[in-house]
Amino acid sequence: MPSTRTTLAACLVLQGTSGTPALEEDLRGLVDVADEVVVYDTADHVAPGTAAFDATLHPAVTVVSGFWADDRERAQQAALAHVESDWALCVLAGEKVTASPEQLRRLLEDATDVPAMSVRVDDVVRGTHRSARLLHKALPGAAFGGDLAEVPSHLLTVRQPVATTASVPRQHGVFDRV
Repeated sequence: MPSTRTTLAACLVLQGTSGTPALEEDLRGLVDVADEVVVYDTADHVAPGTAAFDATLHPAVTVVSGFWADDRERAQQAALAHVESDWALCVLAGEKVTASPEQLRRLLEDATDVPAMSVRVDDVVRGTHRSARLLHKALPGAAFGGDLAEVPSHLLTVRQPVATTASVPRQHGVFDRV
C-alpha cells in the first residue's frame, strides 16, 4: 500500500562564482529536515573532488546544473521543477533551518488547500520577518496573494547569517516578505 505521508523538499539555489564554504554543512542540515534536497547549481559549486560534492552523494540530494542570468526567481522556478515532494522549502546558501520535521509534516498534511505558507526568517541585516518560503507543489499554478498562512516559529525557522544576506539583492517571488 502506498504511503500517504506528506513529503517535504528543501530547494537551494547556488548562484554566481563565489564559493559556498558551508555548503556541505548546509546540505547535511537540510537532509535532516527534508525528504529530498534539490540543489540548483549555477557555477559548479559541487564539482567532483570537493567536500560539497561528497555531501551530494546522499541519496536524498539531487544536484541540477543550471545558469544564473541575474534572475533569482527564474532560477528558483527551475529548481522547483525538479522537486518531487508535496511541499518545497526555499532556502539560500548559508541559511540555517531549525525545524520539528514530524510536527511540521502534520501541519502541512492539514493544509490541503493552502498554496504557500510564510516562515519566520531571523536576519541580522534586515531583522526578523516572515517570508513566503514554503510552497505547496500539489497545487500547480497556485499564486500568492493576500495574507498567507503562517508556520509557527517552533515548527520551522530560517536563520540568515550576515554573509548570506550582505550580497542578496531585493528578492521577488517566493522570497517576498509577507
